[in-house]
Amino acid sequence: MKWKWAMVIFTGIFLVTGTLLAFNEHVRGAAKLAISTSPIVTLSSEHDTRTVMAKMDDGAGFQDVLSHVEADGWEFEEQVGSMFLYSRGEESLVIMLKMWTNQYIVAEMTKG
Repeated sequence: MKWKWAMVIFTGIFLVTGTLLAFNEHVRGAAKLAISTSPIVTLSSEHDTRTVMAKMDDGAGFQDVLSHVEADGWEFEEQVGSMFLYSRGEESLVIMLKMWTNQYIVAEMTKG
């Protein structure tokens, strides 16, 4: 009888975890960061907008995201709160940073 309850609990946990991974891009990103050696993972990419996630690690996540952008040739212009403005030639890039839990940072980068 105990093994039946164990199977029911295991199946429930498996279904909840599978549902979260299937429908929540932030949970998928956190799982990718846990498995990957990369400090940044891409959550989504549409037209001119790209969303990435990094592990916070006492502020290192902010620096990982901003260093990744600067490595692509973008130059810092201005910071307004949690929004960072970058430029490269005639192009501009707006980065909106927000926390997802207290362990991860999500950056939405929009070219303009």
